[in-house]
Amino acid sequence: MKPEKPKKLGFKKIYLNLDKILFLFFLIFMLVDYIWLPLNSLIAGFLLSQTGYLFISYNNIFEIIKNAPLVSFGFLILIAINLLVAYFQISLLFIGARHLLYHEKRTLIEYSRKVFRESIAFMKRLTLSKALFIFVYIAMIFPFIRKIFKIYYFNKIVIPDFIQTYMEDKYWIWWLGIIILSILFLYVSVKLVFVLPKIFFEKMTVKDAVVYSLEKTRNHFWFYAWHLFLIVVKTNLFFYLLLIPLLVGQFLVDGLTHRESLILAISNYILIKNIHYMALTYFLVKFTSFLTGEELDIMPRRKKDHIMRWGVMGCASVFFAIEGYVYLEAPVVNPPLVISHRGVSNGNGVQNTVESLEKTAQLKPDLVEMDVQETKDGQFVMMHDANLKSLAGLNVTPQDLTLDELKQLDIYENGYQTKISSFDDYINRANDLHQKLLIEIKTSRKDSAQMMDHFLDQYGAKIKVYGHQMQSLDYHVIEKVTQYDKEIPVYFILPYNSVFPRTNATGYTMEYSTLDEYFVTKLWNTKQKLYVWTINSSESFDKSLRLGVDGMITDDLERIKEELETAQEDPEYTDLLLKKAAEIFTF
Repeated sequence: MKPEKPKKLGFKKIYLNLDKILFLFFLIFMLVDYIWLPLNSLIAGFLLSQTGYLFISYNNIFEIIKNAPLVSFGFLILIAINLLVAYFQISLLFIGARHLLYHEKRTLIEYSRKVFRESIAFMKRLTLSKALFIFVYIAMIFPFIRKIFKIYYFNKIVIPDFIQTYMEDKYWIWWLGIIILSILFLYVSVKLVFVLPKIFFEKMTVKDAVVYSLEKTRNHFWFYAWHLFLIVVKTNLFFYLLLIPLLVGQFLVDGLTHRESLILAISNYILIKNIHYMALTYFLVKFTSFLTGEELDIMPRRKKDHIMRWGVMGCASVFFAIEGYVYLEAPVVNPPLVISHRGVSNGNGVQNTVESLEKTAQLKPDLVEMDVQETKDGQFVMMHDANLKSLAGLNVTPQDLTLDELKQLDIYENGYQTKISSFDDYINRANDLHQKLLIEIKTSRKDSAQMMDHFLDQYGAKIKVYGHQMQSLDYHVIEKVTQYDKEIPVYFILPYNSVFPRTNATGYTMEYSTLDEYFVTKLWNTKQKLYVWTINSSESFDKSLRLGVDGMITDDLERIKEELETAQEDPEYTDLLLKKAAEIFTF
């Protein structure tokens, strides 16, 4: 028997149920944003203080587990609680969509009460197999859900952008792997699509639900795949076709007075947020309807139901208007520093060399970030990589050779050829050019025991006098610098955003794609600053600027300086609205 095609879902049906979805979303947001996340942060900070460590990172996690097993177990319990909170949010999402399909009159309060009651009952039937299946399936086919619900630890499970870029540049098989994995995910998601309604709505075990779904899709795989694809396409069309006239109107008005364009921009921001939730409602209801065979009807409603709907939408719109004003009009009071990554910009030379420094300094970056390592004879050389193979074609480390030996080597990059530079030559030339540096100390197991003492004895006074700054992935370096002179700014590099650290560093240098507003909010309660790397795109620039970072490390100085200038002078509201739309609505 051929499966039945999905029913049509009109705009009016979505509009008449928008109050329920908005109310449900806002309840979840309030509970999570204002109760759970602050509490979670407080508990995580307390647990960290009990370990005796100042931070959690990849280079000390096993030490913490070994030396503080009970506290580590506490962290595991906290992670488990966060997963339970996420599980509850997901159940509210799907059960809420399912309740919209019941053919019975319900007030907003009745709807919310039944959704919460049924979600709690679903939580009581929690099993490990259910949780694992739902988390894996949701992460596989609906990654946007974690952003919608701000699922805290889910949002931290990301591959940092710098790792993705490295893999894309170095290994062609990375792309092949991504393609194969995507096809596999799509295939599995279609084959198992009917597991969700069975375990959410019919109390079926995961094993029985999997058997049922495999059987149901066995002879009609392409039918279900095609219609699921159509649901995603129609959802995007629903959002973007309504978005286009708003942006066109904004573009036409942006040329008028600032007051008129701002008023329209805030109004459009409110509409975009409401359209966003309508599109989500469309997707959830359409998807759930497709799985259950139920259709969303227009049920008779009382007059006060309309008042309630407008009340909910009105309250939401006030919230959106405040959010929109802050987003559109937040002035760049303290513009971030623009920092050259490895002393180059747009491939204008070989990284970490005097020749590139001279070219890059002409672009007037606020700081030039560069890398220093110790040599075999206790001197210091300019080098980022732990091995010379990439730049010099030699399978040795800087610690294997003396400074004189290193300075004789030719290195190649970006079509340029030059010699390896010593740190002496680099810092002296920077001082001549009045160019301030962000000096990253790269450490190795081959370094001498007194490496940092020798470095600070030799260069500490010069670094302070000329206003240079320092940073490192190794917290031992941070401690040495603060002990030597607390007035030298020194930043602790955190490739991953986990529990908020309690260090004495001047600030933190973080990979931008793992950064979130929760880290920045905690940072505001300290005097510490925040640098981010590597900011090479409008997307990364917008995110960093919105979070209020203190410095952006980039491979493209010209582009980021231009973006910053535009943001400071008079940003086009049309561009800001388009960026916000792309940010909040990604399927």
